[in-house]
Amino acid sequence: MSMTFSQWLTHSSDTDFESFVRTRRDLLQPESPTIPSLAAAASSRIGVSRGIEALTSAQLDVFIDLAKAARTSTDINVRENRHIDDTLAEAALPRLRDLGLAWPSSETTWRIQSEAITLLPTSAAESARAHPWQAARTEPDSSTESIPTTLIHNSERAAVAEVISSLRGLVDELATSPISRLTSGGISKRDVTRIGRTIDLGLEQTITLLLAAKSLSLIGVLDDPLDPQWTASDDAANVLEGDRAELWAALMTSWLREPLDVTQLAAGASANERLTVLASPKKSLFKGFSQSQPTMPLLRFTILEILGGIGLGSSRSAEWIHAQVLAARPLIPAHDFAMTEAILHTAGAFGLATTPLQNAQHFGPSRFGALLAEGLQTAMSAQAAQDPSIAPVNFSLESLAVPTDVVDAVRLGLVDEVETVLIQSDLTAVATGPIEPRVHHILRRFAVVEARGQGTVYRIDADTIEASMQTGINAADALAQLAEISAEALPSTLEFLIENTASKLRRVQVAGARAVLVVDDPVDLDVILSDQAMLPAGLERLAPTVAVGQLGPERTMHLLESAEHHALLHSPSGPVRKRRVITQAEPEVHLRKRARVTDDHLGEYIRILRSPGARAVTTTSTDEPLGHMDRLREAAEAGRTVTITLADSHGQERVIDMLPTTVNGGRVRGTVKTTGAEASLSIARIVSVDVTEDPSAAAEEQS
Repeated sequence: MSMTFSQWLTHSSDTDFESFVRTRRDLLQPESPTIPSLAAAASSRIGVSRGIEALTSAQLDVFIDLAKAARTSTDINVRENRHIDDTLAEAALPRLRDLGLAWPSSETTWRIQSEAITLLPTSAAESARAHPWQAARTEPDSSTESIPTTLIHNSERAAVAEVISSLRGLVDELATSPISRLTSGGISKRDVTRIGRTIDLGLEQTITLLLAAKSLSLIGVLDDPLDPQWTASDDAANVLEGDRAELWAALMTSWLREPLDVTQLAAGASANERLTVLASPKKSLFKGFSQSQPTMPLLRFTILEILGGIGLGSSRSAEWIHAQVLAARPLIPAHDFAMTEAILHTAGAFGLATTPLQNAQHFGPSRFGALLAEGLQTAMSAQAAQDPSIAPVNFSLESLAVPTDVVDAVRLGLVDEVETVLIQSDLTAVATGPIEPRVHHILRRFAVVEARGQGTVYRIDADTIEASMQTGINAADALAQLAEISAEALPSTLEFLIENTASKLRRVQVAGARAVLVVDDPVDLDVILSDQAMLPAGLERLAPTVAVGQLGPERTMHLLESAEHHALLHSPSGPVRKRRVITQAEPEVHLRKRARVTDDHLGEYIRILRSPGARAVTTTSTDEPLGHMDRLREAAEAGRTVTITLADSHGQERVIDMLPTTVNGGRVRGTVKTTGAEASLSIARIVSVDVTEDPSAAAEEQS
C-alpha cells in the first residue's frame, strides 16, 4: 500500500526523519508539534516553493522529470521510467526526501508534492524549450591561471584606494554641478554618462557608485519646488573625510544589498518596465520562478562564494564562474551571463577580485574577497542558528555586511594619504598615493581626474580654470590655493594659463549675495555705507545705486530700521526657493516573524514529534488552511468523499459533498456528489473540511 506524506513521516526511520526536520526547520511550528501540521506546512505552495529554491541544477532536472511523471501517475517507479536517469535520480532522491519534496510511497515507488506540478515547467510547451540553466550547454573554459601574491596585494590596495577616490569625486561632482531630477525621480542616462566622463569611469561603474551614494545618504534632492536637483547631502563631506576602511565597508555592504541590476539600468529597461538611474522601479525586475530572497543580493553572494572557493592565487574564466552560478542557483531569475560578468568586474573594481596580467577574462579572489566570502558564510550560518526561517536556502539579507576582520585588513593595507601633489609643466598634477580629501577638493576646482589607482593624475586646462573662476574664484586665489598643495613651485605655464583666463572673464562679473540694496539716489547709498550700524550687513557697492550684503533680507531690513533708514522689503513674484537637501531612503519595514524552534529546543521538538501523541490524525475539521489542504490531499489519494463548508463572497456558508481529485495552486478540484459536475473551489474560502466515513471500512469493522 502506498503512503501519503503524513504516513511516511509517521513510519520513517529516525535517521530520515531527523534529516528532514533539520533540513526544513522553516516548517517547524513551536505551537503545533504534530505530524499533520508538519506535513501540511511541507505540502503547502510556499513550503514546496522554498524547497525547490534549495535545489541544484542536477537535482532540479530530476525533480522536473518526477513532476512530469506525476501528471499521469501518483506513484512513480523511478527505475521503470525511461525518462528518468537512474544514476542522477539515485544521487538526487535523498536530497529531495530531506527537503520534503519527494518520499518513498512503497518499496519501489516514490511520490512528490502535488504543488510542484504547477510550480515547475512540466507542460509540453515548456518541455520543448531549454530551461534557462540549461541554455549554455557548451563546455566553458575550465582552465586555471595563477596570480602572484604580490599582484594580488598591489591590485586590491589600488582598487580600494581608487573606489574611495571615485566615490569622493562623484559626490564632489554632484555638489559642484547638481543635476535636475526627472519626473520619474531619477536622472537621465546622458547626465550619468557626463558624470562618468568627468570622474573617468565607465557607465556601469558610475551607476553602481550612484546607487551606493544614494543608499548611504551621500546624495539627495534639493527641496526646491521649481527645480528639484540631485546634489550632495549636507553631511556628505564629513562622511567622506572619515575612516577610509569604514567608508569602504559601508560601500561594500550597500553594494551587496542593492536590489537593482546595473546592466538593466544601463540598458534603460528591465523585463517588465523602463528604468531610470536613481528612480525606484514599480514592478519586479525579473520574470520567472518567484523566489523568497532578493535576486541580485543572492546572486552577488553566490558569486563571492564561488570566488572564495577558487582559492587565493588562482583564477577561473568568467564563463566557468557563470556555469557554477547556474549549477548552484538554477532558478535564480538573473541568469544572464552579462549580469555575472558585470558583478565580477565590479568586484574587481572594489578590490574583491583580481585578474591575471595576461588574461582579463579570468577572475580570482583577492585577499579581501576571500576574507569577505568566508565571513559572509559564517554570518549566514550564525543567522540560520538564530533564525531557522531562512532555511533551506540559508540566505539572509540582513547578514550581508562586511565583518570587522575584513575592515581591519583593509585598514592595514591602506597607505597614508598624501597632502601635496607634483604640478608639472604639462599641466598635470600627480598624487603619488591616496589623496587627502582637502587636497582633492582643491584640485577638483581646477582639474579633472585623468587616471586613478594607488595614485591619482589630474589634468588642468583652460576649461577647468574658466569653470572654477565662474564660481567666484579670482586669479590670485587660484594661484594661492594651488601653491598651497604643490610640492614644488608652480610652473610658469600654469601661471600664464590662469592669468590669461582671468583676463577674459573680468569684463562681466556676477556677485553672490544674500541681500541686494537698490536706491534711487546714490547719496542715500553713501549715507548707508558710512553708517557704523550697517557694518554687520557686510555691504559692498557694485554700482552707484546698487550694493550687495552678506546677511539675509530680513536681517538687513532690521538693521536699516534700527539705524532709521527707511526702506521697503522687496516681494518676489514667485515662491521663495528653499535649498534643503532631502536624502531619499527606503521606508522602514517591520516584519512580524513567527516563533521558531531554536537549536536548544530542536532535540526535544523532534522527540515530541516522534511520540505517539503527535501522530494522531483526527477526522474532525481544522480551521487552518494548511490543515484543509492536507486533509483534502489525503482524501483525494484515498478516494474518499469530503464535506466542505464554503463561504461565498457575501459571507454566506454552504455545504458541498465532493470527491476531490487534485489539490494545487490554492484550489481543490473534484466531483460534486449531488450533481456529478466538476468543480474548482478556492481553499481560501473553505471554512471546514470533514472526511466522511469509508463505507467499506465500516462494513469490515461490523463483520
